[in-house]
Amino acid sequence: MQKTLEWIMEGSHLAYLSSALTFTIFVLYILFKWIQKKHLITQGVFIINEQFNTRNIAYMGIMIGCSVAVTVVISMTVPITVFPPIRVAFEGIMIKITGMIFGPIVGLIVGLVTELLTMLFIPSFIHPAYFFVAIGFAFWAGICSFSFKLKDNKQYITLIIITVFVIISTLFLSLTLDKLPVSNPLNEGEITPPGYIEKVSIFGISMSRKMVPRVFMILMGVILILIYITFAILMFTSKKKYINVIMPIILICLVTEILVSILTASWGDAELLAKESENGYINMVALRVAQMPLKIIFNTSLLSTVYFVLRPLIKNK
Repeated sequence: MQKTLEWIMEGSHLAYLSSALTFTIFVLYILFKWIQKKHLITQGVFIINEQFNTRNIAYMGIMIGCSVAVTVVISMTVPITVFPPIRVAFEGIMIKITGMIFGPIVGLIVGLVTELLTMLFIPSFIHPAYFFVAIGFAFWAGICSFSFKLKDNKQYITLIIITVFVIISTLFLSLTLDKLPVSNPLNEGEITPPGYIEKVSIFGISMSRKMVPRVFMILMGVILILIYITFAILMFTSKKKYINVIMPIILICLVTEILVSILTASWGDAELLAKESENGYINMVALRVAQMPLKIIFNTSLLSTVYFVLRPLIKNK
């Protein structure tokens, strides 16, 4: 177990594992849909259907065009958005919306094509991590979109899934980050071996590596409390109708933020911003962990607004 955790923390192995998880779930999803089509036939509550008809293909083109156009215009107006981490964040909005409405397969196609076209119009740093990020945004948004079919009181199921995901991801990442190698403080005369980490930097603030998992656990606890407060307000007030949209979007934002933004995008960020640093990846992970609460709140608000506007116009189901 110890050796496994040490291997995970070497280089960008966490990003590789996150990408491998996305690919594995994608293969299982394709297999499931094939079995359903060939043998089960019946439709269920939790089934997500993608229909490649003319109408949906047209919507795919519109989504790709909107995402690329908005990203290009913003990049011409505000040059800093050419920076890959910022560019991918802007692209991610429409990519997630596509996955939410049309499902994981359509979303994945839109995400990949959008990233390719954006790279053609806005040449910048090229790294496979950002392609995996675009694909991951769309695919996980599509996978989590089943929760939109849960209505009113059934959104308790979404809340349970959110709670389980937060607990599992918190325990795993906290345990993993806690195993970061650290030099022996008793041997002050020794030179710290390559790869050993004493501190990480968050917003220019140096932090002991032992504090990283603790900060992560605190942030995840705060996020979970805020989610429960939001759920209670929506469930027991006149705003109950919004719970069918906001809770699924919170689930999507959590999953994409942890599995894609934190674990995968940090791989590309490290190669771009901290290539010469041996601890670049974990520094990027720590930085994104610190940003996570605000990003989840912002993305939930933005995606909810866009979804409320677009969903009535796109009735593909």
